[in-house]
Amino acid sequence: MAPSTTPGLVWASPFGLGGGTTFNPAVVPNADDRLSVFVRGNGPDLYVKSQKRDWSWEANWTRIAGAIGNVAGTPAAVRGPDGIVNVVWRGPDDGVWALRQNVINSSGYVVSRIASDAASDPAAVLNADGRVSVFYNGTDRALWHVHQTDVDYASWDPAESLGGDTLANNVLAPAAALGGDGRVQVFVHGANDEVWGISEKDPDSTDNWTNYFPVSARNAGVVGSPTAVTDADRRIRVFWRAGTTGFHAVQPAGYGTSYTTPGTTQGTIVEAPVAILAMDGRLEVFVVATDRSLYVCEQKQPDTDAFADAAPLGGHVAGLPVPARYHDNRLLVPHRGSDNGIWAYQQIFT
Repeated sequence: MAPSTTPGLVWASPFGLGGGTTFNPAVVPNADDRLSVFVRGNGPDLYVKSQKRDWSWEANWTRIAGAIGNVAGTPAAVRGPDGIVNVVWRGPDDGVWALRQNVINSSGYVVSRIASDAASDPAAVLNADGRVSVFYNGTDRALWHVHQTDVDYASWDPAESLGGDTLANNVLAPAAALGGDGRVQVFVHGANDEVWGISEKDPDSTDNWTNYFPVSARNAGVVGSPTAVTDADRRIRVFWRAGTTGFHAVQPAGYGTSYTTPGTTQGTIVEAPVAILAMDGRLEVFVVATDRSLYVCEQKQPDTDAFADAAPLGGHVAGLPVPARYHDNRLLVPHRGSDNGIWAYQQIFT
């Protein structure tokens, strides 16, 4: 029996999008809500495959001319309030590179280098005013950020340090999320294998940040990068892995920087949990089991700390699942398979 899911929907068997990569994909909706999947190929080039007007998928992957030879890791992608798709990634030169769609819904892009000395893959998030902020750990082991200058969404300010010292964990990507109070928060795997956060002091105050605050327990034994999502009430919930157990903590009511005592997700896992908000207001949390098969854990009620037992979806997930939403709010879960091609689970109507 297929695992439970949002009422009226079930999970279908996975389908293949083809391609070849050793990195995770990035998924983003165009202005017309057609999804595009961006991925580093088997070489240092960026490729894209998109949905067509009838919501089916293009047959072939397209190599992006402006991003040939300058992609070293996993990209991150967001759509701005102007409908323009933005993609960022780390290059072989340790630079941070950005792709901007020429016009909405197009396959034309402008590529530029926006920062240097990146040790990790970047994370990207929209500020309350819609400007993109990009976060990465630097070769100096501090957290850095670079953001769009103004609400023209086209230019970038110089990169700035947010301090801290992640030691050898600087190669692990941070996570970022926008809370319901309009402030961006960023989460890193700290030097002592703990999750730490830092927050804008006010909405859109990209140059004014709090001190770092703990999210996990001290000496938590965190493995890998954290992930972050917002609940239905827009409180940020952070997920991470310690050993083979998934953990999560959430902002209290009223938002802020004091996170709740961590709880656990179900299942024995080998990757950090990754969550997305489903159309019924509950989080769907995807975890990779020790045999690399995919499981889903559902929040029992919106905005609560209780999650159902992990239910199997199957397959073989070679990296992290990267959940996204279709135009009709059904969930899609692209991931890299055992053949290094891109595969996806999707919800279908019953």
